[in-house]
Amino acid sequence: MEVGKAAKREGGDSYRVAKVTEDWAMWDGVTIPVSVFYPEDAPEGERFPAIIFVHGWTLDKSMGEWAAEYYASRGYVGVAITARGWFGAGGDVGCMDPEHEMKDVSHIITLLGEDPRFPVLKDEKGPVVGITGASMGGCFSYLMSERKDPRPGDPGDPRIRAAVPMHGSFDLTFSLLPNGAGKMLWGAMLVGVTYLGDITGFMVSLMNLVLDSRMDGMQKLQAFLGYLWRLIPPVTTFDPDMLFILGTMFERRTGDYEFCRQYFKVRSARYWCDEEYDGAVEHPILTPTLILAGWNDDLFFANEGLMAYSHIQAPKKIIITNHGHMGCYPGPYPVEGISGSPESAWVREQVDRWFDRFLKGVENGVDREPPVVFYRHTDPSRFGCAPSFPLPGTREMSLYLGGAGRDGQGTLERAIPGPGDKWDFMVNIGLTGSVSLLYYQDAPELMGGEAMDIPTRIKLMEIPFTEVSYLSRPLQRDLTVMGVPRFQFFYRASGEFTQLIPWLYEVTPEGREILVSRGFYEGYGYRPWTNTGTGAPLEMQAGYHRFSAAPGAASSWWSPPRTCFRAGPAGG
Repeated sequence: MEVGKAAKREGGDSYRVAKVTEDWAMWDGVTIPVSVFYPEDAPEGERFPAIIFVHGWTLDKSMGEWAAEYYASRGYVGVAITARGWFGAGGDVGCMDPEHEMKDVSHIITLLGEDPRFPVLKDEKGPVVGITGASMGGCFSYLMSERKDPRPGDPGDPRIRAAVPMHGSFDLTFSLLPNGAGKMLWGAMLVGVTYLGDITGFMVSLMNLVLDSRMDGMQKLQAFLGYLWRLIPPVTTFDPDMLFILGTMFERRTGDYEFCRQYFKVRSARYWCDEEYDGAVEHPILTPTLILAGWNDDLFFANEGLMAYSHIQAPKKIIITNHGHMGCYPGPYPVEGISGSPESAWVREQVDRWFDRFLKGVENGVDREPPVVFYRHTDPSRFGCAPSFPLPGTREMSLYLGGAGRDGQGTLERAIPGPGDKWDFMVNIGLTGSVSLLYYQDAPELMGGEAMDIPTRIKLMEIPFTEVSYLSRPLQRDLTVMGVPRFQFFYRASGEFTQLIPWLYEVTPEGREILVSRGFYEGYGYRPWTNTGTGAPLEMQAGYHRFSAAPGAASSWWSPPRTCFRAGPAGG
């Protein structure tokens, strides 16, 4: 392979960057906006790998333009695209449809390699390309990665040589329909804001326009008028199946759930890695992949990053920060005087090194470093590192809450509670008197600010028989838990439908509750008042937490003081 320059020129100077913004016709005639940034003052004949930047839901290429320009200054060809259906692009939003959006990315790679204006590095496979993006852009990055022995219809492209999915979904079925429980709030938000996609894309494009130092006043006026034209009509059109799925979730039309699962599956990289979801990796990812995830991401749990990590048969690394979904993008918006947080700068450096290693062949050692890096609340200034996941020396353990759990004298047992144990009476009315908020408190940290002091859960009132807490005895030693907790309920339901929402807390000796993990479950088709359960243990939100031993107890490195396990609302 012919290799271009490393990160920058010798001496550390950046390249002067040229920009081309156009509408490109896709394979079916639909046009989408594309911005290409490339080194303008490179020596004649020098070639550079390309990186494609895909935006998040409701936005457009403006989200990736600053990063595309940044990488062009470092010796890349940066390509920011607007996915079809979003602001200024033709067609309808199809939610990562392999038959449309993914084909568009492959077509863009082809057009980029054929265009003599752009100094794109090529080898026997074609253009040397990387891909990245946050949220929806992370989904694209997983889907476009190459897989071993791909099945017909697989959207992966072997010209993608490095991928950096940021807080993306690896399995939309798990994201939006976990354990049969539709995440209705997220579903309603995603569909609702899709209608506003042209408006939000217009606003971000306008902000980019104001900050663009390349353009004079007349050029900006012309661009502004072009944006206004694209805003007509100001309503984004999308695949009507998305609205049908939202209605299915709200009305709990269980007969249509299989349609929802199939819709999500083909838009999930996990489906193309393991069609049957049976744990057998049939078509592992072959693209070197750096995964960015967050313990507090309540849309795409860190579970999905860990799923993807286990399905990669190539150099791989996962960095799990403590951020939520809105705090996922490394580096600040390029505004004068805003430096961003040190953590964001460090994450961006890791992304830089990944692309330098696997697109340019720079021997920077990134592939010899620990591949599992994760935030620890016990030492927030230093991330933990491990050579593999699960971490060496850890083991899975099944614990059951039994006894008189309500008064804090419950016991953590290794055996399943017997049939004579107490059953709590609960009523499924669809609400519990508390409101769970989306985690967005950390968004200001990307700009170098402080996280907002907003609770993740607000208790409004006590509604009898909708919620129950089980509290164990104080622990005698510390216990550190990292990974995916799994829950299993045993209950009697009064009807065919049951919804159970488990919450796992640490309760300190002072009574303060620290949320550790949450999950979702809906059960259907059971005969009323018969003993039943969730079947196999089901996944909750992955995390890292050290539970402290009770004061005065002997302590060890294993990490909960008292642990409260909440389920509500529920039927029983």
